[in-house]
Amino acid sequence: MSSTKSTKSTSSTFPEIAANAALVLIAVACSLLDRQLAAQAAAFEQEGGFTERLYPSRSALIGSIFAALRAGT
Repeated sequence: MSSTKSTKSTSSTFPEIAANAALVLIAVACSLLDRQLAAQAAAFEQEGGFTERLYPSRSALIGSIFAALRAGT
C-alpha cells in the first residue's frame, strides 16, 4: 500500500498571523456587542428605560418629604 505525500504548506509571516489574530478579536468583540445589544433591548422592553424606572422611586421620595413637612417634622 502506498502512502500519499503531504504537500508543504507555505510558511506564514508574522504580519499575516497578527492580522488574522486581529480579525478574530474583532469578530469576537462584534459578537459580544451583538449579544449585549440584544440583552439591553429585551431589558428595555420588559423594564422600561431609566426615566421610567426612576419615576416611582423619585415620586415616593418626594411624597415622603411632603408628608414629613405636613406632619411638622
